[in-house]
Amino acid sequence: MTQLMKAAAIKQWGGADSFEFMQLPIPSLDAGDVLIKVAYAGVNPADWKMRAGHLASAFPNTSFPFVVGLDGSGTVVAIGKDIVDFSVGDRVVTGNNIFQSGMPGSYAEYMVVNQSRIASVPSSITLASAATLPIAGITAWQALFAPDKGNLQQAKGKKVLINGASGGMGSFAVQLAKWAGAEVATTCSDRNLDYVKSLGADFLIDYKNQNIADELANWAPQGVDLIIDGISAGSLADPISLLIPGGKLVNIATLTDDGDIEADIADAESRGRTKILAFMSDASLGEDMQKMIKLVEEGQLKFPAIESFALDDVIQAHNKLETGHVRGKLVLHVAGE
Repeated sequence: MTQLMKAAAIKQWGGADSFEFMQLPIPSLDAGDVLIKVAYAGVNPADWKMRAGHLASAFPNTSFPFVVGLDGSGTVVAIGKDIVDFSVGDRVVTGNNIFQSGMPGSYAEYMVVNQSRIASVPSSITLASAATLPIAGITAWQALFAPDKGNLQQAKGKKVLINGASGGMGSFAVQLAKWAGAEVATTCSDRNLDYVKSLGADFLIDYKNQNIADELANWAPQGVDLIIDGISAGSLADPISLLIPGGKLVNIATLTDDGDIEADIADAESRGRTKILAFMSDASLGEDMQKMIKLVEEGQLKFPAIESFALDDVIQAHNKLETGHVRGKLVLHVAGE
């Protein structure tokens, strides 16, 4: 008899009200997979874009109903025969297999994940907090430190601008840049200034009431070494002009509003700077998450602010997500701790 699980799924690409609650088969394990009972599902900007069909080309053979959700936390309930690093009962956080195998995403009671995408969660960290880490945290980590992205090494004396500092990715990026030794400027709205300051930002710009270029020129007259732009193409007016010669602009791919990428890259090169459109890689996801969890345990990193919605309230969560004005990170409470 097929075992079933509750899931928030869609039967076609569409708006937030496309979600329906249904009973779907619990996915089966391969030898290198782990079955996780989902405690909390992360809610990421890519989720609504996926739900709306903006990523349909990445899923050319999509079968509906389709379960959204790129990451989450929970407890291991079964393991494949090749698993040696995880055991039943382990508390874990993970980015899932949705792009690789079409397996159901995290908006469900259970998900199957390859062991390379999993990190252990110590008892000192809540599973709700851990669920903020895989997409937002690793996107920030790679944007700053990956050799093909920010490559922020020996950061002491370097100046970094985080555009969109109050969201999930920005919350991690501010702290990680500070941990690396950089001086950090940020943009956010006036209502988030205190929150971003609490993350360790050195210089805060209220983008609604201040001119970003003018304010930044006062703080870094020669320009900044690195910009991490988590908003969209066009959110900064001429960002290349804000960089020192040889500086880098790392644009986090929005999947919907990335501008004329080739032209922008060529323009930056002609002006002695570099523009990079950054996509998160999951090649070392489990390993990278474990590094960040260690930083949390050591008190050098804290998780972003969290707003939790019940799985039954997924429509409200997506409606809020689509406003683009989320402080920290949204999560869906699926089974809880």
